[in-house]
Amino acid sequence: MLWARFFVMAVAAVRVASAANSPLDQQFTQTVRPFVTRYCIGCHSGATPAAQLDLKSYTTMDSVVRDHARWALVMEKLTAKQMPPAPLPQPPAEGRQQVIDWIKAMRTNEARRNAGDPGLVLARRLSNAEYNYTIRDLTGVDIRPTREFPVDPANPEGFDNSGESLTMSPALLNKYLQAAREVGDDMVLTPDGFDFAPHPMLVETDRDKYAIQRIVSFYERQPTDYADYFQAAWSYKYRAALGKPGATLASTAADGKVSAKYLPVIWKLIGETPEAAKEEVGPIAKLQAMWRALPAPGANQPDAVRGKCVEMRDFVVKVRNHTAMQFAAPIVRGLPAGSQPLMDWKYVQFNSHRREFDPKVLLNEGEPAPPVPVIPRFPGLHQEAGPHWAAVTAKARAGDPDLVVPAAERTRYEASFARFASVFPDTFYVKERGRYFPDDSEDKGRLLSAGYHNVMGYWRDDTPLMELILDEKGQKALNRLWDEFDFIADHTARTWDQFYFNQSGEVDGKGAESGRARPADKAVNDSSVIFGLRDAYLAKVDANPNNNPVAKEAIRVHFQRVNDTIRRMERMRMEAEPLHLEALLKFAARAYRRPLTKAERDDILAYYHKLREKDGLTHEDAIRDSIVSVLMSPDFCYRVDLLDAGVPGVHPLSGFALASRLSYFLWSSMPDAELLAHAASGDLHNTDVLLVQTRRMLKDERALGLATEFGGNWLDFRRFETHNAVDRDRFPMFTNELREAMFQEPIRFLGDVIHNNRSVLDLLYGDYTFVNPVLARHYGIPDVKGSADSWVRVDDAGRYQRGGLLPMAVFLTQNAPGLRTSPVKRGYWVVRRVLGEVIPPPPPVVPELPNDEAKSELPLRDMLAKHRENPVCASCHARFDTFGLALEGYGPVGEARTKDLAGRPVDTNAVFPGGIQGAGYEGVLAYIREHRQNDYLDNLSRKLLSYALNRSLQLSDELTVEKMQTRLAANGYPFSSLVETIVTSPQFLNKRNTDPQTQTRKGD
Repeated sequence: MLWARFFVMAVAAVRVASAANSPLDQQFTQTVRPFVTRYCIGCHSGATPAAQLDLKSYTTMDSVVRDHARWALVMEKLTAKQMPPAPLPQPPAEGRQQVIDWIKAMRTNEARRNAGDPGLVLARRLSNAEYNYTIRDLTGVDIRPTREFPVDPANPEGFDNSGESLTMSPALLNKYLQAAREVGDDMVLTPDGFDFAPHPMLVETDRDKYAIQRIVSFYERQPTDYADYFQAAWSYKYRAALGKPGATLASTAADGKVSAKYLPVIWKLIGETPEAAKEEVGPIAKLQAMWRALPAPGANQPDAVRGKCVEMRDFVVKVRNHTAMQFAAPIVRGLPAGSQPLMDWKYVQFNSHRREFDPKVLLNEGEPAPPVPVIPRFPGLHQEAGPHWAAVTAKARAGDPDLVVPAAERTRYEASFARFASVFPDTFYVKERGRYFPDDSEDKGRLLSAGYHNVMGYWRDDTPLMELILDEKGQKALNRLWDEFDFIADHTARTWDQFYFNQSGEVDGKGAESGRARPADKAVNDSSVIFGLRDAYLAKVDANPNNNPVAKEAIRVHFQRVNDTIRRMERMRMEAEPLHLEALLKFAARAYRRPLTKAERDDILAYYHKLREKDGLTHEDAIRDSIVSVLMSPDFCYRVDLLDAGVPGVHPLSGFALASRLSYFLWSSMPDAELLAHAASGDLHNTDVLLVQTRRMLKDERALGLATEFGGNWLDFRRFETHNAVDRDRFPMFTNELREAMFQEPIRFLGDVIHNNRSVLDLLYGDYTFVNPVLARHYGIPDVKGSADSWVRVDDAGRYQRGGLLPMAVFLTQNAPGLRTSPVKRGYWVVRRVLGEVIPPPPPVVPELPNDEAKSELPLRDMLAKHRENPVCASCHARFDTFGLALEGYGPVGEARTKDLAGRPVDTNAVFPGGIQGAGYEGVLAYIREHRQNDYLDNLSRKLLSYALNRSLQLSDELTVEKMQTRLAANGYPFSSLVETIVTSPQFLNKRNTDPQTQTRKGD
């Protein structure tokens, strides 16, 4: 260690001696220092130096090198002849140029001497945004657990992703623990691992909600609208006329987003097939007639065809509603009303007869309609009428001509109705029912509910969907969802517990409150208890003088199903425990963004077993706490690009470290499986492989993280979602929805440039933007419909005074005080954020402008002119006020306007630096294009490089910046050119070790 320190000191001594003897050092002593002393130190020294720049302190060339950024500003001021300011004595042109040349030479010398130096990149925690994105990609759920974290501070470059600013405190560490627990609470065990829900999964109602919603969402995603199939069949019939002569039923189904399994069934019934050509009667004949009446393709036909297809659907639905089979539960005197075994039998009948019809609803011609049988709302309340057998009833509709058939041809009509019902089920699935389903007034209510009385239970009813719509993959997916419902929520056992507690006493003759066990008693789930209650039910039936064999069979099937399901779930849970532990290890490896070492695997498993054996936690709680421990590890919540070698100097990043650096640059999130696979194979340092991965990642939707985090911090709109400076009484149009739309607009724009590799000049000059209906109304853009999530590209946006970044409402609103515009803030934003010009902070005391534009006596333009009469203010304001004045055509919330809030005409004319005249945002763009485009490109390059390297730039980065700009111009300014130059640069691919004792990277 001592030898290493001596070595570093020796190298430093050689460096100082070399510098002291260099021509640049001599020029500093002989030329630069005397120039500064004569022309600059008078203002830039002392306790309060001008612009907070004390030039007296720079006594050697090394002191200048250490603060090269400020000396770049000195060079800029000297070049622009802004310093020394008039009327102070001005240096001769030759002397001024000598100092400018020396600063350039010094910077070039330092840049070349250390070109590509990775610089010191500090170990740091994940930023709030990175943590949220990483949790999203790790769990598959956008949990956003850093909602209550303090705002991350930014580094000098304006970014919140560097070790310069991302430190940890005890209070913040506690918030990290709370965040990890929030993620752990959302964990849900599955038969082969675990997933995460968008809400906590700690109580039964949460588990039910999660599992039910997954099934219902699956149901609702399925194509079950008959009109869609009729329209797809029409497209197939006219495939040649529609320009697709080679289309098949399968390809037509894909185009129409309908089931490739069900479309041929429809086509066989109504299309040009031998079966459809048969002479038909009844509903099939009428449907075929409606099909033949569909118009052929032609002008304005799609809407007409769709309307006719809807009419065909409505006909099918009406007929099936009138002919669907109906069932009542068998009733046995002495058994509880609405008893589960008997209700379940009814549901089995419904589910298995949905592709059938009741012939009794057909009326012979000339015969009166029979009375409509009524199903008791609660079978069992009518026990005095005696036991009901499995009578089939139906909702006949008197007077429906489609149900009237010739008596002589009744058999033929019944066959047609049967075929019709087989193709068109009365429903594909039942997703909700009330307690007394299927009574019309009660058939809506709880999702997937079994409709039991006083007991929560669930019932699956989707046989037609399985048989007609879903292919094998879909069938397996739906079966898995139902299995996981019981695995996750244990609903069969829970329903059984409640049922046993509520009804066992009555069946035993002891009353509902005197059952043999309570729901918490695990013995209730034993097979002996289940079958014991079954036998008690059967005894009740046997004791009934009207012995009902259907009821006995229903009872046997019900109790057998309950027992088999509970036993199967017990086996599945036992078999799943080892899979959960393996999933935990895989989760940890993904969280650490690299393979686990054997020691780490052992530690994670040991912690789990300690929680089970010593702390007494259940398996689920132990897995949950183990997840929390993984998320609290520095290997997850920190980015530490440690190296294999513990030697100071520059070394290549490991494959996994490079994968993380690339993914956090382009996605602000963890590497995906493909990127980690390349890291594991060792080929990620191969330039071709690296560039292929980079291009793939830029096209991924996760690259919106780059648009949001880089763009949001570079252009200073990242916190706009919480912007509350607008007076909503005066500007009621500024709703939360409009604020969110304003925030999203630049993200959508930047995301489009990134995903489609558009020119970076589009950010300024693009004559297009992206709006949703909310923002479109604010901009006066017509014909944009849909929800707030419906974003569309608007071309020729200049018609609405939009296009590119500058006229976006988010920037115009954020840089306005609330009751008026602010040409100062808007102009400063353009010059500082877009063009990268460094402007010193304002003096401590600045005259205030009126808060309310409507109450001001003079236009803001005139008040600013008076402000600039002060020479102390004029030098800075002359550099940016005019940009803001040119944007006065937009009000305080970014609305286009021709008059200010006091009703005065708005003047958008401006004289830009150098005496260039222009007006409006078009004038700003024209001025930038002609005079400042290179400043914009230079600023964009520097900001993107700083963001990618997670640090402020240094002189050793200058050659990379130059290379970025050279390649960018040579390739036509595509965004990817900047990114590819960065990711192949030495700074990005390597890391500099400064401590000889640097630890070895785990797992690499």
